[in-house]
Amino acid sequence: MVDGTLLAVLFVGFIIAALRDIQVREVPDTVSLGLIVIGLLGGLLIAIVRADVWLFLEHLFGFLAGAAMGLAMYYLRQWGGGDAKLIMGTGAVLGLARDNLQLPEFVVLLVLVGAVYGLLYTIGLALAHRKAFGPAFVEELRTPRVHRLRIALVVSGVALAALFVAVQDAGTRLLIGLALACAYFLTYMWVFIRVVEKALMVKPYPVGKLTEGDWIAQDVTARGKVLVSRRTPGITLEQIAALKRARVRTVVVRERIPFVPSFLLALIALLALERWLAPMALSLLSSF
Repeated sequence: MVDGTLLAVLFVGFIIAALRDIQVREVPDTVSLGLIVIGLLGGLLIAIVRADVWLFLEHLFGFLAGAAMGLAMYYLRQWGGGDAKLIMGTGAVLGLARDNLQLPEFVVLLVLVGAVYGLLYTIGLALAHRKAFGPAFVEELRTPRVHRLRIALVVSGVALAALFVAVQDAGTRLLIGLALACAYFLTYMWVFIRVVEKALMVKPYPVGKLTEGDWIAQDVTARGKVLVSRRTPGITLEQIAALKRARVRTVVVRERIPFVPSFLLALIALLALERWLAPMALSLLSSF
């Protein structure tokens, strides 16, 4: 079990980072780097007090696991640099040990909570800009790519319906019905998210307001030279300076969802799971 003081520091750090992410789409490096330092130093102090070097190595392994995950998500353009640094700090605080599954549990909860949070955020964004979203959604449904996808769904739907009729087992029928429903739901959810991104999250942005880690949606060129590629994981301070020197005034940026609140919600879920839900479940099981 991670020391209560370290958990309290992590909780406070998540609150500060979430508020900043919502306000300015930026996670302060002081929070992420602070968590890394506190996690490693806290682990070192615990190791010295208990005379067990492995207690420090657990926090070091947690930091390394967080770094691997953060860098992977950053270069896949799923997270910004602030999110990647924050998972490093989280790993350093929670640690990684055979008899302590808090970090793996937190990552699983982060994925689940993040998926629900991201979906709700995009739905809210679409509702808030429904006048722009509605026509864009209808237009996207008429594109050749989506039209081909809908034809494939109809064909597969007919095949599954025929299989549904032919199969007598109720359980198999239920699985076939769920597969068909999921196929249609995920298809239209993909179209929905694609439209939200294209119509509401990709927009021109003044170079003077760019911050390190912003995602560039279109190549930025000047005098025939590409200054910033759209494949760049996140724009750097050097690239921003180069844009200013080239007198580039605006670039097309893909805004990201403020994801850090998911860290806070996942930590709350982890604490609730360990301190209330798990003991309650064990109590119920032992009563049978």
